[in-house]
Amino acid sequence: MLFRKVDLKDKISQGDVFHRSMMINAQEEARVLYVSEDDHGIPHVHYERTLIGSSFKEPQGVRVLSMATFAKDFQVN
Repeated sequence: MLFRKVDLKDKISQGDVFHRSMMINAQEEARVLYVSEDDHGIPHVHYERTLIGSSFKEPQGVRVLSMATFAKDFQVN
């Protein structure tokens, strides 16, 4: 059986919104600002982070994660 490697850079683009559940009974929302590569060619996702709970929605600022970590944490499909 052959497996084709999926290029995550094609799946994550500016304006996309992803969510992940957190242990504190809240969700983290990530709105992708842009994707860039560092000096070693490793892609990074720059995103605006917001915590969402049943009675709050709090902006948390801009964060940066490597594409691989972002895809693992936010379960990119």
